[in-house]
Formats: sequence, C-alpha cells, structure tokens
Amino acid sequence: GPLDRVLHPEDHIYRKPRTHHYNWTISSSVRRPDGVAKLVYLINGHYPGPTIEARAGDKLEINVHNGLAEEGLAMHWHGLHMRGRNAYDGAIGFTQCPIPIGGNFTYKFEIADDQWGTFWYHSHAQTQRADGLYGGLVVHKPAHNGADGRPPKPKYDEERLILVNDLYHRPAADVLAWYMRAVSNSMEPVPDSLLINGVGSYNCSLAMPAYPIDCVQKPVRPGMRFDSQKRYRLRVVNTGSLAGFTMSVPGANMTAVEVDGGNKISPTPAASVGILHPGQRVDLSLSWDESFSRIRTTDLEIALDQDAFFYPNPALDPTQTFPIHLTNLPSAASMGNGSTPSDSVPIVPYFDLSTAKSLHPASPELSPLEPSTTKTMVLYTTTLMLAHQNNVPMGYMNHTSWRSSSSPLISSPRWFWENGTQLVPYIPYSSSSNDFMDIVINNLDDSGHPFHLHGYDFDVLGAWGVDSHSKAWGSYNPFDIHVAPPGGPLNYQNPVRRDTVFVPHHGYAVIRIRPNNPGIWMLHCHLLWHQSAGMAMGLQVGGD
Repeated sequence: GPLDRVLHPEDHIYRKPRTHHYNWTISSSVRRPDGVAKLVYLINGHYPGPTIEARAGDKLEINVHNGLAEEGLAMHWHGLHMRGRNAYDGAIGFTQCPIPIGGNFTYKFEIADDQWGTFWYHSHAQTQRADGLYGGLVVHKPAHNGADGRPPKPKYDEERLILVNDLYHRPAADVLAWYMRAVSNSMEPVPDSLLINGVGSYNCSLAMPAYPIDCVQKPVRPGMRFDSQKRYRLRVVNTGSLAGFTMSVPGANMTAVEVDGGNKISPTPAASVGILHPGQRVDLSLSWDESFSRIRTTDLEIALDQDAFFYPNPALDPTQTFPIHLTNLPSAASMGNGSTPSDSVPIVPYFDLSTAKSLHPASPELSPLEPSTTKTMVLYTTTLMLAHQNNVPMGYMNHTSWRSSSSPLISSPRWFWENGTQLVPYIPYSSSSNDFMDIVINNLDDSGHPFHLHGYDFDVLGAWGVDSHSKAWGSYNPFDIHVAPPGGPLNYQNPVRRDTVFVPHHGYAVIRIRPNNPGIWMLHCHLLWHQSAGMAMGLQVGGD
C-alpha cells in the first residue's frame, strides 16, 4: 500500500562500512498529501524526502542544492552525535548559515561505530519541516558471526518505517505569522489533519468557510498490508510540529523495545503505545494475536494528544484510522498450534512511554550525585507576552529569547555572541566517564515542551509535572538541599536514555550528559512554533 515503507537491513548489517554519496535538489510544488492542495517541499521530487539507510561506521556525503526561489535552508541529522563534525549539524545560527538560493552545501560526516537506531533528518530553517522538508534516517546495527561462524538469524521478518506528523493546510509561514501576534494569546495553532509517510485522507466536509481549501475527497483511505505470520519491527517517528500521539492496532501485540535511536527499554507488550512527542522515536515489535489472524482487516489508529490544543478546531479529526489488510492467514488446521510468536503473551491496555526504563541497569559510574564529580545547570523555560515585545508570544530560557545571529556562533568569537539573544553556557570538555553535567529544565508554561539536545544522548533521571488541570507549580531546584524533587527520588539505576525529552507543564525534567563531545550544540523545544518564537539556547562543550 501507499503507506508501506519497507526497510532493507539485509543490505547493510552483513557488509563492511562504506561511504554513501547523495545529491539532493530541494524544490517546491503543489501536492495533495491528504486530498487538500498544499505547497510542499520536495527532495529530488519526493515528499517526504528519501529514506536513508546505513550501518554504524558508514560515512555519508550529501550534497544539497537549494532550488527554492526565495528561501535559504539547512539540514539537521536528528539524533546523530556528529562527533568531530559539529560544522555539519545543520543548526542555522549555531553551526552554519542558510544554504543560499541556488547554492550548494555538502554535509560530510561519519556515523559512530557504536551508534545505531531510528533517526530522521529535517530542515532547521524556520518552518520548513512543517511543510514536508524531512525524511527518515535508519542506521542498522551490524551483525557479528556467532560461535558457529554464521551470522545470527534476524529477530524480525520485516522492518517498516512510519513517519507520523500533524498537518496544517495553510503554509507554515502563515501559521507562524498567525501565532506571532498579540491576539493569539500565545495559544499554539491547532493542526488540520495528520499524515503517515506523507499520505492521509481528509474529510472535505470538515473544512471551515473561514479558511477555504481546494479539497478532493479520496474515495478510499490509504492503508497498509501485513503478513499475519510475520513479526515486524516498526520504526515510528513523530515528525510533527505540535501534537504528540498514541498508536494502536486492534488484534496486534505491540511492544516498545527502543526509543530515540537504539536506546533499549524494558519491554512491555501493550495494545497501545504513547505518547510519542515531536522529535521522538520508538521502535515497536509487532506480531498478530493468533485468535485475530483469521480476520482479514484491522486498522492502525493514530490519536493526537489533545492536551496540546487550547482551542477547538472543527476542521480536525484528532483520531484517525488507516486500514490494514492481513495476508497469509493461517488455515483452520494450524490454529491453536502455538506457532504464533505472540501466543500466550499477556498485554496491558496501554504503555506510557514516559514511564520507560532502560533495559540494562545503569553502569557503575551512574551513581548518585557527587558534588566533586557532577556539575549542575538549572534552566527555566516559558512563553511570555511582554509590552516591549508588542505582546507577541516569545519563548524564553533563563530570560533569554533566542534569535539567530548574523554569522554562525561556531565561526564567531564568543564576545560577538553577547547581544542579549544568545544563551550559550560554557561546559568544560572531559573525556572521563566519571564527569557528568546534570541539566534541570523547569517548565513554567501551561503546556509541555519536548526538548531536543543536538550532539548528545542523555539519561533522563526524572521528569514530572502537576496534574494537567492543576495550576500549581512543580519546579525543582536542586540547590535547595532541604527540598526533595516534587516527583520523587531521581532514578540512577535504570534511567531511560533519549535525545528528546518531554518536560510536562508546570513540571521539570532532569537529564544527565557526559560532556565528551566538543562543539556548540543547540538545545531547544521541538514544537516548531515555540522554537521559532525563541525557545532555544546552546551548550558550548570545550573549545575557546
């Protein structure tokens, strides 16, 4: 079906590392991803962009030509550490200037030997990823021969990539302009639709007269095909701008096994999994319940998290289903023989990704905080409407609203940064595994923020927020030794490892990094409207 993006690990896990060369031309054209005509971005004519598959240790050289008529752009490789390649991280204002109209830029970097998993790439220029300038990036883990000299049998029969995003029918630049007004009252724009792998099916009757659209009703909803006898690995990415989502497939057993790029978590078979916030990824093991396998059809259900919506949008159906057609159904004679992988596995109704724990206990160096070895940084983030900013909603981190400088920070002396719009604390570089930096992110807003740190994975020692309907405050100040974290003791034993953490409303998250990847790395809210409004900063690790 049109949603099926089948991956090919067999082409990568058994070979030696090599260099992949790509030539991309970025253009734009009107397409109908969900039946509604919309100007979107294309990479070599594709929407979304082509899927990159590689293995750990591979090198990528990607020449990007800007074929757009009026905009610069840059590409970020979300989740890759980019060790020694900070200049190719793609963060405009931090590591590069926009690729000019008609210009070219070649990204050259090596994937670390110890990094694999589900990643993605997207534009880091203003609002372009909301209009389709993104794609999947999967790094396969190399297979090593066993004691018998043969490579191990693959754990999964097939792997699929699933990119899910909320969709705005208006150009994202217009949506941002609507938000960046005093009359928006800092209420984030609610999307109109959702897509899987760039495809959806909009109900044209939901269109609002105030925002007329050119809509062609699709006669059949796009769907997927699965073999009922196969075990699948679904690599799921939230490429959206605002909403998290929960995913379910009636009749299937889903088990979240990894998050944010190869970080294994304790498996819990469940009927549904969520919430996956923008920028985050989850790998799901999917198999079919034996008693259900005699039924030919079911659905993939995506339910957007409506806690992110502060006003109703009648044009949006927040819960949508995509049909699944099952093939290779078992015969009546084979039913009940216990051959189905999911047979007799108990499942829970819902697995909450915010409760995920690392599969393996923390290494010895992840011991409780030691003042002599651990540094701590405390951040406060909020959205403010201030008179001197004409009451336009602006994102702040420690009283600083980020704005891109005229030249990238990486190529400018530090004194040039001190212009009131750059919060970039310096962190000494350390190659020692016993040196940590704990970062406490306190969220003062009424909505949550998924924060992404470039160049690093981090251990989530704790994350907590007050009840969604409460106006109480749940900030955490680690320097007040007489007050415990409101959410309870921090987790030093099996903290989940991520590169994008959701900080609940009126709450906090505590993350721990080892400052062993020198460079200037962006830390920002991955909600596109907040990032564009200034909810961003940087970390300078080492250097002058």
